[in-house]
Amino acid sequence: MTTLDLIDLDIDELDYYRFISAWLYRDGKETFLIDPGPTCTVPALFDALLERGVERLDWILLTHIHMDHAGGIGHVVKRFPEARIVCHEKAVPHLVDPSRLWKGSLKVLGRVAEIYGPIKPVPEGNIICTDTIPAAGGIRVIPTPGHAAHHQCFVMGDRLFCGELFGIFHELPQDFYIRPATPPVFVLEDCLESFDRIQPHAGRIVCFGHYGTYPDGATILSAARRQLKLWVDVVRSHPDDPNNEAIIAELLEKDPVYARLDRLPPQVQQRERYFTENTITGIRQYAEKIRG
Repeated sequence: MTTLDLIDLDIDELDYYRFISAWLYRDGKETFLIDPGPTCTVPALFDALLERGVERLDWILLTHIHMDHAGGIGHVVKRFPEARIVCHEKAVPHLVDPSRLWKGSLKVLGRVAEIYGPIKPVPEGNIICTDTIPAAGGIRVIPTPGHAAHHQCFVMGDRLFCGELFGIFHELPQDFYIRPATPPVFVLEDCLESFDRIQPHAGRIVCFGHYGTYPDGATILSAARRQLKLWVDVVRSHPDDPNNEAIIAELLEKDPVYARLDRLPPQVQQRERYFTENTITGIRQYAEKIRG
């Protein structure tokens, strides 16, 4: 029997709910965990796995190694030492020795990184870098840099586990909300090339890192491509404006998908407005670099 579960990894201290999650896939033979989440949610993750009768993890698939997706990986591997970790080759040094990743996260995220919790190293022998996983009928691993240099997606049957390739997603009644996720260092060309690379696989059910699923990946890909180009154009049109208020006002006016922000729960709206600033910062740094 094949099952796919979304495991919520809420963080009360940050007021994060319906935001961070892990995916658990079982095909009757092997068990896969996609993005185990940060260290602080490891107890909740273990409780959820126990409730579902999971006694063994065969594979841990990492879309990327940002703390909210993979900060707890060392703790998970200690609990499930048989697990094979599939990640991008650029992620390997940071999994084996996470000291630079931890310092960088503290610098960028500050208090949020402290709440996520320290990153524990993993044995290099557990790590695999590959473009195909010989399990579950064959899993394609697609490198998709953009959100991070070490970002990748997984094609598993009729599912596409996209991490943050398309940004942040929330399902709405008969509609959806998405926002680009472009933390520094953002490179537009890398994102667009990754969109092209995933195009042949986009006609699947999309499983997001943040948050949930959508039945038509091609629609999401098209919307995300248009949105990202628009955001870059808008940010570049405000080169000397240190205040993001005018940029956000223009985005709400010109981007009908982002304008659905006001249809999200108030708690989610507040979080999204905070992360919108991060997205603009990444695009602004890109714009300044290409302007010279």
